[in-house]
Amino acid sequence: MSEASAGSPPPARPVGPPLTGDSTLDVDPLAELGAQRPNLEHRRIVSVVRRRLFGSSHPPRIGRYTIEHRLGSGGMGEVYLAHDESLDRRLAIKRVHMTSARERDQQRLRREARALARLSHPNVVQIYEVDEHEGRTFLAMEYIDGQTLGAWLAEQDRPWRAILDAFLAAGRGLAAAHAAGLVHRDFKPDNVLLARDGSVRVADFGLALVAEDRRADVGDGDEATPRAQSRLSSAGAIMGTIRYMPYEQLCGGEVDARSDQFSFCAALYEALWNQSPFSLTSSAARLADLAAGQPAVPRRGQRATPTALWRAIRRGLSKDPAERWPDMPALLLALERIRGRRRRLAWAASALTVTAAAVGMGTMVGGEAPAEPCVAVERELQGTWDHERRAALVARTAELDAKHVADSQQRVIAGLDRWADGWVRSREQACHARAEQRVDAELASRASACLTRQRGRAGDLVELLLLPTLDADTLAAAVDAVAELPPGSACDDELALLGIDPPPPAIADQVETLRRDLDRAHELRLLGFVDQALTLAEQTERATRPLDYGPLHAEALAELAKAEGAGGSMPRALEWMQRAIDTAEIHHHDRLAAELWTELAMHTMVELTDEQTGAWQLHRAEVLNHRIAGSRRSWGRLHFTRGQLAELREDIEAAEQSYLRAIEEARQDEAAAFDLPTYLSSLARLTSPRDPSRERARALLTTALDEAERLYGPLHPQTAQRAYLLAAELETVEPERAIELFHRAAEIWTASHERPHRELIKARMLLAKFTLKAGDLDEAERQAHALASLQAESLPADHLDHGNSTYLLATIYAVKG
Repeated sequence: MSEASAGSPPPARPVGPPLTGDSTLDVDPLAELGAQRPNLEHRRIVSVVRRRLFGSSHPPRIGRYTIEHRLGSGGMGEVYLAHDESLDRRLAIKRVHMTSARERDQQRLRREARALARLSHPNVVQIYEVDEHEGRTFLAMEYIDGQTLGAWLAEQDRPWRAILDAFLAAGRGLAAAHAAGLVHRDFKPDNVLLARDGSVRVADFGLALVAEDRRADVGDGDEATPRAQSRLSSAGAIMGTIRYMPYEQLCGGEVDARSDQFSFCAALYEALWNQSPFSLTSSAARLADLAAGQPAVPRRGQRATPTALWRAIRRGLSKDPAERWPDMPALLLALERIRGRRRRLAWAASALTVTAAAVGMGTMVGGEAPAEPCVAVERELQGTWDHERRAALVARTAELDAKHVADSQQRVIAGLDRWADGWVRSREQACHARAEQRVDAELASRASACLTRQRGRAGDLVELLLLPTLDADTLAAAVDAVAELPPGSACDDELALLGIDPPPPAIADQVETLRRDLDRAHELRLLGFVDQALTLAEQTERATRPLDYGPLHAEALAELAKAEGAGGSMPRALEWMQRAIDTAEIHHHDRLAAELWTELAMHTMVELTDEQTGAWQLHRAEVLNHRIAGSRRSWGRLHFTRGQLAELREDIEAAEQSYLRAIEEARQDEAAAFDLPTYLSSLARLTSPRDPSRERARALLTTALDEAERLYGPLHPQTAQRAYLLAAELETVEPERAIELFHRAAEIWTASHERPHRELIKARMLLAKFTLKAGDLDEAERQAHALASLQAESLPADHLDHGNSTYLLATIYAVKG
């Protein structure tokens, strides 16, 4: 700290003439003030003052993010609202209260935050970047416009089901994090965010460990267990989040996912019954309560809730972690079953007196409510995706030998879990709507058929993954295949359900069977079994003709077109696709027609470079997307294709706007997010006059790589593609980083059977040149030999490019002597 900032007056400096007209100051009057206290908030305030006084300023930045204002601060750090200029979006920046002296803690935090950044879940705040600024770790994360769960609970008395719904959503976020190997350590209502759109997200994973260590540094004189002292104030009162901690965490024992489960149950208990399950009068009393393992029974007169709810929460509050629920999914399943129950209504006014006691016994002061048929719909997924299938997939993938297997397995399982959760919710809603006669029988029947087809498609995918032929490349492809599974909410779409005429009863069973065949062909194609997919699609298309049911025939033609395209026969694919579109439009299959028009427009522009025809096809897709209220993914792909059209026309500004709209759509939907790396890379490819230094392009490609790591894992072939593109961009400005990324991409691709030979050849050639220039002759020779092998594998014997590897090897041998 300088003397001036410590309290003495700043040194005198010349004072310029009065400001009149265009007069300026030779010295910035706020420069020294800003320099005296170089903390971020002070610099931000100085920037605001300068802008108001003089009309211009440079707001403070953290990395590539421009700080707008502080959102808040607490024991673990300060949070700022920031703007990412490269993507034109707002985000939150958290700077963690740790100095460089705690490097071990910073490394641990960065490691966990990067692991969290690879997790994509609708109930977890998304981490975009983890880095260091001025000696302090910062996290760039999703900005949630809303409030904390704690503030929401404090606003008013909420119905127990509304409270439970919010906690169930947060619990799904915890479960997803646990599946990724992460533990929160500080789950509480103030670490759960409720957005204005009603979505719920868990925040601040891992940061509790930072706060815990900071408190341990301070020390205190409490008479409790030694490790508990760092968590309790010297006065014996419960500090902040201690009220939700389990016994093992307070006493310095092992903290794992079951500890989060305890905190979740403690917070839910408090939210439901307005009291803590354990004493808050002093630290000693609380530790004694926790050691006894007897949470208080909710007081009579509090919110009436089913007894089963108390039993489920009480199990999660057990002192011994082994006596709690096996995991968060098991707890959530129990809570969801309770959530689905409905208390009986009195049959008639004259029976109210008789039934009053029975109703009372269904609440906290007695027995539990009777179950309904809709409560156990999750059992309908038995044999499709359940604990046995999950265990079988884990065992099957454990036999595979590839670097990315663990990442792919984790993402496939998490994706199937998300799909199953959504399917069960939609199935329950459909069941209740039908039971309560809120929809007509025809609509309910179609919704049920839609969900049944979805279940069959997911079951087919899982069956294919359990086959003995499963290899690492198939598992890698399964990450995208799972993301392509239609969500259960698609069966809630009345417009889609009623938009297509059903098949005549006489052929309904045949139609269902053939649709299952088409779905299987679809999954085979996505997993890379193109020949089998094409054969099955051809057989199914022929079988649909005699039925004379147009919607099914359109679906068969569409799948046949996609299989032909995957097999490399684009002329035949485009022919089948046009026939599929014609058939779909004749029979009002608008959703299929919209999808195919977008795909056809892309092929027309990329394969034929026919911008006029492509523009007309894209217009048809847009009209139909409006008619069907298309999904975010369909709109994202349409905007992306429009960007491709603008590029073909060399209209860079229009292309940029279209790509930005595609990116925005992809960020709003978990399935559409899988298109995000492609959209970001395409935007980076543009040669914009506003980015002559290509700084923005490098930022976009860095984000694309981050997104690929999050969605696919760091060792997935899709991640290799993004690493390669970033390396190519960095080749001249950051050669060392480029070498690292080229090497990473090359190693991933070499381990994969599905290799993009052109990119891999370039990566090997550049690596050989870079390492030769750096003087690492052995590595240069290894890369040159790898290059020669690749060229021999993929190029004709008389191809001129064979000379590259020959020349490199000759040069290396000459230098070696």
